Amino acid sequence: MAAVLRQLQPTEHGVHGGEHPADADSPAEGAAGLLAEIKADPGRPGLETFLDEVAKLRRVRSLGLPADLFADVAERRVTLWRNRAAIAAPSAMRRDNADQVRQTLLAALCWRRQTELTDSLVDLFITLVRTINTRAVNKVNKTVEAEIRRVLGKEGILFKVAEAAVEHPDATVREAVYPAVDGGEQTLRALVAEAKANKNAMKAKVRTVLESSYSNYYRRMLPQVLSSMEFRCNNTAYRPVMDALDLLRRYADRPKVPYDAAEVIPIDGVVPADWREAIYNKSGKIIRTSYELCVLSALSAARRELQRLHVGTFTGPTGTFQQVTSLTKPQRDLLAKLGIPHPKQVLDLQPAPR
Repeated sequence: MAAVLRQLQPTEHGVHGGEHPADADSPAEGAAGLLAEIKADPGRPGLETFLDEVAKLRRVRSLGLPADLFADVAERRVTLWRNRAAIAAPSAMRRDNADQVRQTLLAALCWRRQTELTDSLVDLFITLVRTINTRAVNKVNKTVEAEIRRVLGKEGILFKVAEAAVEHPDATVREAVYPAVDGGEQTLRALVAEAKANKNAMKAKVRTVLESSYSNYYRRMLPQVLSSMEFRCNNTAYRPVMDALDLLRRYADRPKVPYDAAEVIPIDGVVPADWREAIYNKSGKIIRTSYELCVLSALSAARRELQRLHVGTFTGPTGTFQQVTSLTKPQRDLLAKLGIPHPKQVLDLQPAPR
């Protein structure tokens, strides 16, 4: 490990940067190329920031620090070492610390940054998925609003209905509302049918915009997500999403190749009901970009909801216990959709010694 960390050792000029493009000119530029890069926080949320963070995580992982490097050290002490290395200038690191101390501080920084960068990637991933959806919906909403404004008479009908309801609050709809509208019940029924058709059309338009945005720009993040993040599941009820991720991983380096006909493609628990028909082309084959969007959305939703579960530790005269916060409705719905039983509320109970 000491040999690996030498590339991060501060010199009188800066920091040894290892084999990095920034090293080409001087060791001082290596500081910006490696140690400063490791210390840096992510930039503005976006695809390029996500790709930069993936590259940063890979560089830290390339140091090969053992997962149990600080297993016998108190977490608080590791945090102190990490923070000490993070705020120290290269010159101060060299001047104020012996070689072994420098290596320990740098190891603590890089070891802890692996977890921090992974968490940052997860947050960026969720933000990107939400951004793709939000932008698609907003774009379609603007189009729909413009179309509605072009249709004459709808605002007038709405005004007449509202006026009739306010002026005759005790009357029935048939008595007060229908007569207020030209064409009566038939006109209102036609409006309801049109609204339902517009709702379905809007969903289709959102899917079209989503697929276009994802395939033309955001799809670049998929191989990075699959290669830089490890997804684990201890409960077989999570298998649909996990199996879908495995499928995406197997085809990640073949973006234009259709899924093999022999593949078992998870649908339940992965593809929302209003996407079931949209993920198939006219030949009945899965449209990969559509399916990938469904998988990423399912993964994002699961992560976003389940990470809100918190564990609290409570100590009283009779002992100590750990308790999970109560599930929210979105969490209960998600667990039910995935077929996962609710977690126990009390996880651990230790009676006080007598």
